[in-house]
Amino acid sequence: MKKEHVLHCQFSAWYPLFRSLTIKSVILPLPQNVKDYLLDDGTLVVSGREDPPTRSQPDSDDEAEEIQWSDDENTATLTAPEFPEFTTKVQEAINSLGGSVFPKLNWSAPRDAYWIAMNSSLKCKTLSDIFLLFKSSDFITRDFTQPFVHCTDDSPDPCMEYEVSTASPIGVSLLLVLPALALSECGAFENFDSS
Repeated sequence: MKKEHVLHCQFSAWYPLFRSLTIKSVILPLPQNVKDYLLDDGTLVVSGREDPPTRSQPDSDDEAEEIQWSDDENTATLTAPEFPEFTTKVQEAINSLGGSVFPKLNWSAPRDAYWIAMNSSLKCKTLSDIFLLFKSSDFITRDFTQPFVHCTDDSPDPCMEYEVSTASPIGVSLLLVLPALALSECGAFENFDSS
């Protein structure tokens, strides 16, 4: 496979040609700070999640017994990164597509990460759902770091851009692709045009 073929297989290359024949989707450029967060190996901390409900009845009869957690001042507090503009764009896109999407990047969906989702599927309703899947997926990491790893030609890799840019016509802009969730949640399909 040649790098040119890989470029032609990305969603943004074929979707405009087949828009009327395929699932309605929204394509958004990934800002650099979102890309940095997704590639960061640190602890996954997402915002926009409600805490799970607490139990009203204790398990034991001894209601006076409480667990005392450490108030160690050296304990670091992890805070979720905030991407207000991007979060708004993503939520507007999700709402315009019926409230649920099947997220992917240019080439890959996080098929290897469905197990970590609360619903054990790739169905996402918020950016936090998308981040959870993307940060847990080797397929998504490969889209970011090695999209041409299986190519046999020795041409230079196209420039990897992380924001939409017209300066580099052969560059690859990493994009968040949000297809409406219109298929069975247990699978995905991809369409390739050989012309």
